[in-house]
Amino acid sequence: MKKLAFSLSSLTVALAVLLSCTPPTPAPAVASPPAPVATPKTEATKPATQPGTPAPAPAKPTAKPESRPVGTDYFQGKSIEMLAATAAGGGTDSTARAVAAYLPRYIPGNPRILVRNQPGAGGVVATNSFFERAKPDGLTWLHGSSSVIANQQRGREIVKYDMKKIAAIGNIGEAGPVVGIRKDALRRLTDPRAAPVIVGTRTGEETWTMPPLYGREFLGWNVRWVTGFGGTGEIDLAFRRGEVDMFGDSQNLKNLAEEGLAEIIVQIGRYHDGKFSRRPDFANVPTFFELLGDVKLPPLAMDGYIAALAPQAVFKFTAAPPGTPDSVMQILREAYGKMAADPKFNDLLKKTFAEMYDISIGKDTEKLIADALSVSPESPAYLDNLLRKHGVMK
Repeated sequence: MKKLAFSLSSLTVALAVLLSCTPPTPAPAVASPPAPVATPKTEATKPATQPGTPAPAPAKPTAKPESRPVGTDYFQGKSIEMLAATAAGGGTDSTARAVAAYLPRYIPGNPRILVRNQPGAGGVVATNSFFERAKPDGLTWLHGSSSVIANQQRGREIVKYDMKKIAAIGNIGEAGPVVGIRKDALRRLTDPRAAPVIVGTRTGEETWTMPPLYGREFLGWNVRWVTGFGGTGEIDLAFRRGEVDMFGDSQNLKNLAEEGLAEIIVQIGRYHDGKFSRRPDFANVPTFFELLGDVKLPPLAMDGYIAALAPQAVFKFTAAPPGTPDSVMQILREAYGKMAADPKFNDLLKKTFAEMYDISIGKDTEKLIADALSVSPESPAYLDNLLRKHGVMK
């Protein structure tokens, strides 16, 4: 018995030593999820670099690297919050709700999209909040306008975001807004002795505000700005009440003109090959450069005008936060492309937004944003001086 006890004791000690020297057994591998259903190749599936070209320097990560692609069931049973960077009413709100109504039909799993309006500072308040708080999981989106990009382009201190880092889903670009005036205020526009024509705006820096601003500077227009409106819907209401005499838009002003309240006097037009041309749906409305006639803009003024219009190409964008996984973005961008081809979606845009627009998707939208932000610093500086000169900003 003593011999047996000794043998058992020796065996116990030997096993303990052996276990302490043996490396831990690796955990069993987790099975990979089924491969996503094949979908038509879009721009979102193109390789980041061509074979044989050096890889770009890695950017500072904003989220954990994607460990594995998500499956096509990722959005099943989930809800998406779309933060609309404007008040209710107007083009940004109407396009947000159009996207929210149609895009889920083309996202596998058909998630609900809930629109939440957050106006303030031309979309800056919502965009700051989005960059600070939104998780890069594809379940929180931003729907904003060109004002968001214009504020960054002009280096506003309130801006705490960098739109070059955004994960763009798609964009609805307008052909160029028009500017309308109340018919009972039209004669005051060129009469310096009359009460000023009140221009209603959110910040005074939207794309459409360039004709009134340059009209004041180079044509002597009798205008004064009132800023602080939450969105086009609020301005439209103030226009109807006679509290505002002039503003810019497309569909709202078209409706007001048909009602006999407004006269559309000028349009931005479409810029191509160094020239501005009229939109076919506003063929009887002159561009601002037609109104200028023989008046020639100084080179810096011309550069400033074109720089101010650059964000117009990214007029109503939808985006996810920086760092959203590529596999999630591929699902969303492919769905946006299918929605853009839906005749019913386009019919809704024409009724609620504009008859003419250009749709871009994913990387193409991101390039438009980068282009709009790539301007010489002298151009925004010129615009700032002009805005201060005429009391639009301090």
